[in-house]
Amino acid sequence: MTAAPMKRLARLVARLYPRRWRARYGPEFDALLEDANLTLLDVFGVVRSALEMRMELPDAPRLVDLACRDLAHGYELESSVELPLQDGRHMLVRSFYRQIDLGDSYLTLTRSSRGTGLAQTILICGKKGEVDGDFRTDDTEMLLLQPDGTVLRTEQTVKPGSSTTP
Repeated sequence: MTAAPMKRLARLVARLYPRRWRARYGPEFDALLEDANLTLLDVFGVVRSALEMRMELPDAPRLVDLACRDLAHGYELESSVELPLQDGRHMLVRSFYRQIDLGDSYLTLTRSSRGTGLAQTILICGKKGEVDGDFRTDDTEMLLLQPDGTVLRTEQTVKPGSSTTP
């Protein structure tokens, strides 16, 4: 079979890919097929890949990146998750979390962003309180750093979880 019929066949079977995939990658994939010197084995590869994608859970969130690092007296986590939107596009959600245990107190920093929106930053300073059974009562101060430069501040007493929580 010559190159032109192989390319037509590959473009035809590429329609087997899920709609959301075609909406996102279709033009690039068509350009790749146009530039490639395709064989029958390549066309079968396109069919296999398209069918595998159809077997995946539709519109499921996808973990793009995850990192965890130990720090002196704490740790930090970073993650990126791709969330499907109703219109077939995806939104990237990025999160950063750092917790530092200072003995009788702790500090947490959370920064997250959704899509192209501005990131939100939350800083929590907590003073460890008395343990009552499995819980500890902490006094905390939370600072919400707004994109416009203002800061919202709240103080509250919380039970952060078991007595082993920093």
